[in-house]
Parts: sequence; C-alpha cells; structure tokens
Amino acid sequence: MSEPGDGVARPSVLARATLILDAFAESSGHLLLDEITALTGLPHSTTFRLVRQLVEHGWLEADYPGYRLGGRLRELGQSSVDHNEIRAAAAVALNDLHLATGMVVHLSVLHGASSHYLDKVGGVASRTVPSRVGARIPATSTVSGRAILAQLPPEEVDALLGGSADLEAVHRDLAQVRSQRGVAVRPGRDPVIGVTSMAVPVLGPRGPIAAISVGAKGLIQQSAVAPLLLHTAAVIASRHANL
Repeated sequence: MSEPGDGVARPSVLARATLILDAFAESSGHLLLDEITALTGLPHSTTFRLVRQLVEHGWLEADYPGYRLGGRLRELGQSSVDHNEIRAAAAVALNDLHLATGMVVHLSVLHGASSHYLDKVGGVASRTVPSRVGARIPATSTVSGRAILAQLPPEEVDALLGGSADLEAVHRDLAQVRSQRGVAVRPGRDPVIGVTSMAVPVLGPRGPIAAISVGAKGLIQQSAVAPLLLHTAAVIASRHANL
C-alpha cells in the first residue's frame, strides 16, 4: 500500500513491528523509545504506537524508562526447547532416587510462570500423588517451581510472575528456599491429599535447567532425603553437560 502520489510502497504493519523486535535482538536488551526510533528508521509517532501495541499483547514489556522483550516471546522460546536431553540425562537417576526413597519422583522445567512436568516415576505409589506428565501448574504453587525460581535473579522472577502473584510474599519464600541450600519443601497439611513434597534445582553453567522433586503421603524426613535429592540433581547436571 502506498501513500497517495508518492509511488513508494510503505512497509506493512507486520514489517514495521518486525523492525522493532529486530532492534531488540541487536541490542543489549533494553531500549529507550528514541533508540528504537533511531534503529528502525520509523517515524517517532509510528514507533510509539506500535511499541504500545506490542506491550499490550505481551511481545514487549515496559521497563522504565524504556522497553525490553516481553514474556510472550520468552514463553515461545521455552516452548520450542527440546527437552529430550534433560529427560535422557535424568532417566536412570530418577529411577535410582525412587528406589532409594520409595517416593514418587518428578522431573520438571520452568515454562513461563508455570512448572511443566516432564517425567514421573513411582510405580504403584504414583497413584498416591495427584500429578501427571505434561501438566503445567503455577510455579509458585509447586516445590519444583519454587526451587527453580529461587535460583533466578529477583528482577527475572518479577518479570516472569508479573501481577500474577504477591511478589513480596514470593521473595520471602524464595529467600527461605535459598537458606535451605536450595531445598524447597511443602508439608502435607491437606487432610484429603496429605502429600509432603520436596524439590531441588538441577543447575547448569548458566543457571537452573530443571528441578527434581519427591512426594509421599505423610511426613518426609528432610535431613535424610535432602542429601539424596541434592546428589541426584548433581548427577543429572553432570550427565546433561556431557550429552
């Protein structure tokens, strides 16, 4: 489509939005509106309008006094990750942990603001823990999610959770997890389900790549189980690094 009389085709809205997103790919990650305008060559008013729309739809986030890539792009990036490697690295270790504890064992990763369960090992005991492979649950509601979040910078936690959580309470909880060597615990207080769970992160060179957790009816002796969890996480991290 062209302006009347100029004979020059204008880029489509999609093309202009792509120019804006490309500007972030070539930057340090944080841009002021004037910087976006200069990098894209778009009129200032057009840049402002499109940036506002990209923020509204989650492709960008306002990061005063500028902008950065939004959670929607991060989620797309995470959903495209192939989890076969971490599942392969964890397979034997998860079975060993189940045999050592008799508990139901899970492997999960962070997907946006949710814990995504990749594997569950527990034999007949699996029926006692209401979880399923493929489920996605708010990260702050699971020990696995909290174990991973506790390893992230606070500003990244804030960006992931946005307005979906009481951030002050979340950070208090994550500080407690860090004080326990990264072990997250949830007592089985529910009178019906009554499952106690415990999780630790699997750490890679750039931060947490997954979490492993155990769950069982009744109480878990933390002093006995936590070292097994930490050892298993280290084994998985080592195997993953060597794949």
